[in-house]
Parts: sequence; structure tokens; C-alpha cells
Amino acid sequence: MKMTTTIGDVQTLQTLTSHTSDVTSIDFASDCVLVTGSGDKRVRVWQWRLGEGYVEAYFSPLQGHKYGVTSVKVSPQSTMLASASIDGTTLLWNLRTGSKIHTMVQVGGETVRVCRFSPDSTLLATAGDNGQVCLWDLIRRNLVRYFQKHEGAVQSVCFSPDTSWLVTTCTFGVMKLFATSDIIDSCFTDNQAITALASIDDAHDLGVVSCDFSTCQKITGNEPFTKVYQLVTCGNDHYVKLWEITVIQSKCETSTVKISLCRIMEKHSSALTCVCFNANGLFIASSGLDKTAVIWETDTGKVMAITTGHNRYVACCAFSRDGNLLATGSNDKSIITKRDKLIRVWSIETEEEANAEIITKFQEKSYSPLDGHKYSINHVEFSPCGRMLASCSLDGTVIIWDTENGSQAKSSFVNSGSGIRVCRWSPDGTKIATAGDDERTTLWDVNNMEELCIFSGHADAINAIAFTHDSCYLITACNEGTWRLFQISDNKNCEALIICGEAHDLGVQGCDFCPTSNFITNGRSENIITNKNSYLLATGGNDSLVKLWEITIDKVNVISSGSSGSSSGDVRYKERRSFAGHGGNVTCVRFPPIQSEILGSVATDRTARIWNVYSGTCLYVLEEHESLVTACAFSQDTSLFITGALDKTVLIWKIPQQLISQNILINNLKNNRKRVADWKIDDTLRWLDEIGLSILIKKANTISLTGRHLLSLSENELTNRLDIEQDEETAEAFKTQLYWLKREDNNSSEIPIDDSEISHEFLCPITHEIMKEPVQCSDGFTYEKAAINEWFLCGKYTSPMTNKPLRDTSFTPNVILRNAIYTFLHGNRPTDDN
Repeated sequence: MKMTTTIGDVQTLQTLTSHTSDVTSIDFASDCVLVTGSGDKRVRVWQWRLGEGYVEAYFSPLQGHKYGVTSVKVSPQSTMLASASIDGTTLLWNLRTGSKIHTMVQVGGETVRVCRFSPDSTLLATAGDNGQVCLWDLIRRNLVRYFQKHEGAVQSVCFSPDTSWLVTTCTFGVMKLFATSDIIDSCFTDNQAITALASIDDAHDLGVVSCDFSTCQKITGNEPFTKVYQLVTCGNDHYVKLWEITVIQSKCETSTVKISLCRIMEKHSSALTCVCFNANGLFIASSGLDKTAVIWETDTGKVMAITTGHNRYVACCAFSRDGNLLATGSNDKSIITKRDKLIRVWSIETEEEANAEIITKFQEKSYSPLDGHKYSINHVEFSPCGRMLASCSLDGTVIIWDTENGSQAKSSFVNSGSGIRVCRWSPDGTKIATAGDDERTTLWDVNNMEELCIFSGHADAINAIAFTHDSCYLITACNEGTWRLFQISDNKNCEALIICGEAHDLGVQGCDFCPTSNFITNGRSENIITNKNSYLLATGGNDSLVKLWEITIDKVNVISSGSSGSSSGDVRYKERRSFAGHGGNVTCVRFPPIQSEILGSVATDRTARIWNVYSGTCLYVLEEHESLVTACAFSQDTSLFITGALDKTVLIWKIPQQLISQNILINNLKNNRKRVADWKIDDTLRWLDEIGLSILIKKANTISLTGRHLLSLSENELTNRLDIEQDEETAEAFKTQLYWLKREDNNSSEIPIDDSEISHEFLCPITHEIMKEPVQCSDGFTYEKAAINEWFLCGKYTSPMTNKPLRDTSFTPNVILRNAIYTFLHGNRPTDDN
């Protein structure tokens, strides 16, 4: 399991000769499954069988390209395979079944020379002859961005181990470094506005042909905070070069990015074709036109082994994920695998599908209907806790009901006597806002029934209001087509912070805020702390449009840790996207309570629509109502979508499991494991919850505990800040988890590991590798978190163990198993470690 620092005799294990043209690319999956691509247009998948060696999988070869295959790459968790071709396409395959998942066409249809997965499995980068780089979103299967910053053909790209950086190289010898967050940031509307943060113009004479990041990453210092990555490149100048990429971060922004040449390694007698690190970064393999492959020691540059056996040039090379095998592919149409010890292989296969329907079985509560209003009711809404229900009416009152027995939980809020069109709860459940025909919005304290503030300024009836997810701001929208933003944390100031004068022609009918702030970079959190609050607002109007607005508020004079917010600085807004599709006035828009990826809308055209917020596409059109549709809402878990209409019906729609699962997957991948140094407060709180120390969450939030604090502060200082010095059991548990966290983050193991000592329950059923983040799924089995996420990413919503459909694709951390694995990997915490 653990590779030693010496390489024994490198022996030829097997020679594979099924391809009918040159072998252009090669890669390993887990279990030593081998994937090869060739100029014969085919991709072949090889599985190891004891006593037989490598044999082709039953579904191999994979055929879908019209011309030669130039690159093959296996996804990080070995469930998917990408293949690129001269035909200008990149195909995404299910590596377990051989079925094609998706086809990605390079912008312009130019030859694709390289494809690479991001380490978190969410992105795929492709590039080729015209110097263009395309970045694809693997969750939604669409193009995020394309840009052209090279004059030569791009033959290699690679992501840093934390997905934060993308390196691209070209045949002119130029190497460029980009921030992944800049590339996927949807605020960039001009693809060419993306700029490289660092560039080397002469990385290799005559061109760079291959590059690879090491999985090792060094972190030093606290302020400024420094990360150091290792990168290896090779070129037509016969050299292998080792580089260090140093990133120095201040609290709020990346201040310095520097690329330094560490070592030049020379052994090949001709141009090189491929270079790669092994899994733990200790060794480098390179291949070249001199018919050889060379294994180097990373730290010293020493040649550890030279492999021969091909009759013509070696076009590609790859290490197996356990470090025991090296495979090389050649222009002589053969693949040679070399070993220094035996391997074992397993394989898994499955299939699935999903659908949609209207749910009809709902039973009315015994205390329903609730009778209390004198005139028609315009709006109803549950409190965040679900124990109360607010209703407002044309009679000018708001009633709060007890949902347990149907009684009035509070005395009625009475407005000015004008009809109330809308009432909304603040997400923290402490306030209610009401608005209507008197052109004013009133903010109420739910606990003492007091009027807190009156917001005015509109010149027509107010149809819609909405709170931001942090309960700090309120939007009001009216018939004149405008919306206004107010700060509600300061009850003394009732002036609008923003007035959007032309939101919708003919009037705004509905509005709602995204329930999270993770939308700016398309669901991916920034790696650095920002000094802005950002909100996504959806509005619907009488112009038949649904619009998305981004509101950005600078933080100034931030209140001490543990406070509910901060005072407002500069306030800005802009329209981000407009959804067209409805054939009548849009009467209501709603986000799901916990998801930001989809949006529901209803209109007078008798339809309801569900939109993809990210792409702007309409996912579903729902057409069962016989009259104007006036209201809509999602259930708490996003599994149901409810619509109400003037035909006196309420329809409850069951959202297809695939859409629900995709949204759960998106939420899971948002929280995919980052380096501890990049953890924000929310990441730290999530970690405490996952390791069974949720009792520390409140205090950790109060002191704004981040990943940098976990790495830089001593154990004693951390336990002191968390106020757990006197609770010996909790303090010891925290120190042990912190010790394991630091060792895991540094990819270090306390003791050498013998495969025979590994308990079977420590191995993920998908990858057959030791789990680091074991999670239990609804099928009762435990998997590695990243592996099951990637399993779902393939579009598979079945159990990897039973092949039965999963009704629920969420999962929970298996804390007991995780602790056992970490004890096995890293041992017990030294008692004197402070």
C-alpha cells in the first residue's frame, strides 16, 4: 500500500497487442484496471485476472470516435473515463459498463489533444490544436468556459491537487497558470477576459508536450499564508523539468503567484512524449522517442530505472494508483506493463432510470379549514420551524396559526386597513413582513407583536416581498415595475439601500431570494475570504419574464465574532440573466428551501416551469391547470413542487428522483474535501459535525474558527478558545481528531502499511482502496464519500452493492468507522503534541 523510496527490479509483466495503430494514451483506474487509446479510433479497457493477466473487459473496445484517439483519462474515483480525438470531440464513458454518458464537442470542432479531470471530479478540461482550452461542468454536462491564451497547439493541461489552479502548455514552449475560480466565475461574460496569473515563455525549447501536478502540497506560514505545489513538465528538448508553484495569500486576496524551476533532469536521448507523477509524488515517469521510459526519484532527480522493450518510440506512460505498475504505450501498437510485485483486481457493474408524476394522496387535517378572515386570503406561509402558519387577507389582517391544532397562536397583526397581499417570515423566524395595497411594508416582531419599522417609497400596490437568507435585508416589489432593498438589522433606518426602477415592464408580481450565498462561482466556494455579502434575487413580472439579479454589499466595520451580521458599505446590483418561456404574466417565483440550482415559476398562461438557475434552461413545463396559475412552492427536501390556480385546484408534483439526486450531488460536491488551509468557518463547522463533536459548533462559530486556525494555533490555544480545557473527554477527542486531520491533510501515515493488515471493512466497495471519508448510504453500505459522489455523477442512482434503485441519494458520515481507519493509518496522538 505504501510505496518505498527504492525501486526494485522492474520486470515486464505483459505485452498487449490488440490495437491496430499507434497507442497514443494510457491511464490506470483503481484495481489496476488499464485504459488505452489509439490511432485506430478505439479505446480499450483491460482488467486483471489472476492466472491470465490483463484481458479486455466484456464491453471493450469502446467505439464512438470517427478519427484517432489522442487522450484517455480516468476520473479520480475510477467510475468515469474521458477520451479525446482528432474528430474534435471528447466522450465521457461509464467505466463500469462501457456505456457512453455524454459527448462534448470542442468549440470550432478543432482536434482535441488532451483531456483532464479536476481532482474533485466536477470539471473536465479539454484543449487542442487551435490553442483553445474548454472547461466542462460534469454535473450539468455543459460548457462552462472556453478561452484561447496560447498561439501554439495546447498538448497538455493539468489541475492542482486542490483544483484551485489549472496549468496549460503549448508547442511554442509557453506555460500558463490560471485560477480555476476565475475560469468558472459566471460574473465573467467575456471568455477572453480571463487572464493568466503566472506565465513562463520558455518552459521548454521547441515546445512543451506534457505536464503533471504532484499530489503533494506544502503549506507554510500563517500570515502571509503560503502554498507550494510541485509540477513536472517535459518537451521536445529532451529534458524533464521539475517546477515549484508558490502561492502567497493574504487574508482577502491572492497576492503573489510564482513559478520557479527546481531541477532539470536529463537522460533521454531524444524528444519526450509524456511525463507523470506516481500517486504519492515520490517518483516521476517519462517516455520518449528513444524507445525508453525512465523512472526518476522526485527529491533527488536520480534515475531509478530505465525500461526498454518497445520497437518504436514510446508515446505515453502511466503509474497504477497503488504504485506497483508502470504501463507504456508505443507507436509499435503495443502496451507493456511492468511491475515490482503482484496485484489483485475486482470489478463492479450496474444500471438505473427515473420518472415524474402528480401525487394525489393527501389528507386534510382534522382542524382544517381554518376560519378567521373576513375576506379572501391572498397569501399563506409556514414559519421556518413549521410550528406556525401565517395568512394574510384582503381584510387587512395577518393571522398566525398553530399548526398542531389549528388555533390562533398569536393575536392578529392589523395593518392600516388596506388589503394585505403578501406576508413573509424571516429565515430566522423572529420577524414577519407584511405589504399590500397601501404601498407600504411593515416589519413586525413575532415574539412581542410589536411594529419594528415601516418601509415606504413605492407608488403602487406591493405584490411581493422576500428576505435574504441571513435575515439581514428585505426586498419589496410592486405594480409599477420596481423593487427596493432595505436593511432590517437597523430598525431606525427605514430608507431603501437600492431602488431598481425598471425591473419589469408593467409590474413585478413575484420575488424570492436564493437560500444560499454559494452561487457566484456556480456552486464552488472561493478559496479566499471575501469582504462582500452577495445575494441572488429572482423576480417575475407582467412582461412574462423571470429575471435573476445579483446584489453585492460590501462589509464594513464587521461586528465581533458571533454577531449576526455587519454594517453595510457600498451596495450594488446587476441583472445576471433573464428567463423567457412563459406566455403570460409571471405571478410567482420560488427557490427550493435548501437548494440554489433550480427555480420554480408560474404564470397566467396556465403553466408552471422549473428552471436550471445555472444554465438558464427550462427543465420542465407543467400544464395540468385549467386556469391562471397564481402560486407555487417547493417542499423542504425539494422532492415536491406545489402549484395553485384560479381553477380552485392545488396540484402537488413529484420532482423526478434524478433531479433531486443531482441537486443533492451538487450540494455534496460544493462541500467536497478541500485542503484544511482553505476551510472557511462553514467548512470547520461541518467538520466538527462529521466527527461527532457538534457540541463545539456554536463556540467555533462564535470565534470564527477557520482551517488556518486549526493548522497554525497550538492544541492548547485552540482548546482554550473553544473553552473545553475543563472537559477532558471532549478536549482529548478534539485533539485526537485534530492530530489525524493534520496528518491526513499532509498525506502522511504514521506507520508503514502492509496490505494483509488492512481490514476488509476499511476498503471502499467502489474503489477497493482505504476510505478517508466513509459515509453510509440509504442501501446500508458504507462508501468513500468522493467515490459515491462520482458514482452518482455518472447518472447512476442505484446501489453499487445491490444494483437496486436508491430512493434517497443522501448519506451520513460513518464516524465510528472513520475513527477506526484513522487510528490504523495514523496511530494515536502523541501525548506531548501541543
